[in-house]
Amino acid sequence: MHNSPTVHRRRLGGELRKLRETAGRTHREVAAHLDCSQGKISQIELGRVPVRTSDVRLMAEFYGITGDRITDLIELAQGSKERGWWQRYPTTAQRPGFETHLGLETAAKAVSCFGADPIPELLHTAEYSAALFGTELHPPGESDGQERLTVTTTRQQRLLGNEPLELWAVLDEAALRRSIGGPVVMRQQLEHLVLMGYRRNVTIQVLPFGHGGHPLMGERISVFSFPDEADPQVVHVGDTAGSRFLDKPADTGDYLTAFERVCGIALPPKDSSAFISAVADDWKA
Repeated sequence: MHNSPTVHRRRLGGELRKLRETAGRTHREVAAHLDCSQGKISQIELGRVPVRTSDVRLMAEFYGITGDRITDLIELAQGSKERGWWQRYPTTAQRPGFETHLGLETAAKAVSCFGADPIPELLHTAEYSAALFGTELHPPGESDGQERLTVTTTRQQRLLGNEPLELWAVLDEAALRRSIGGPVVMRQQLEHLVLMGYRRNVTIQVLPFGHGGHPLMGERISVFSFPDEADPQVVHVGDTAGSRFLDKPADTGDYLTAFERVCGIALPPKDSSAFISAVADDWKA
């Protein structure tokens, strides 16, 4: 499950962009050489589309690359065309930006996240997820809802096993206080958070209302870190209005610093667990 065509595409795109810039070629020149549009070259370099091995070979040769270097690029191109596990669930993958999110999460060794509410999906109970569906502008039908629950459950398996995903989640107090599904669902959800916080690979912090303002107010972010140093950290900035994936240090630096500052002012994990337990006691049916 750790193989991800999304990461192959982004790595290949980044490599091809660097090679083009080193060779002093423009998008227009490369597009003319491949007899395609400039937009296609841009999409390839952004890692948004799978790439034919023949196109990779033509681009590499145009940049003056030969031998094993071309072989490495072709292997990345082949990986970019593989099917991700989430493509078995087409309705879910159609959510804007979600396919890229799943691809990055699948290949990541660690994910850090912050948002006011709701609670991150990797930490959902099934009842909480189902209750959230009912709050959407266009709630999914029974079949689509079940598909989304299956995808969430599959994602959560990454938190288990011998090489689990490392998750660091900072929760705004609002996520604990906002009633989703009623008292019983909320109490079960918060008790689940406490249990998950006992796992060595899961760190949960709470940012109480009383701590005032912070540098991520109004933002929802996820930071993906990968085992291969060739893959830069990616910051996903997303909300109901849009979704952006940033991987250039000039774009990600401020978000990474802001997340560190939020971690610094949030309650430590042990205190956060006690805080969550206290709020769970408030959710008595």
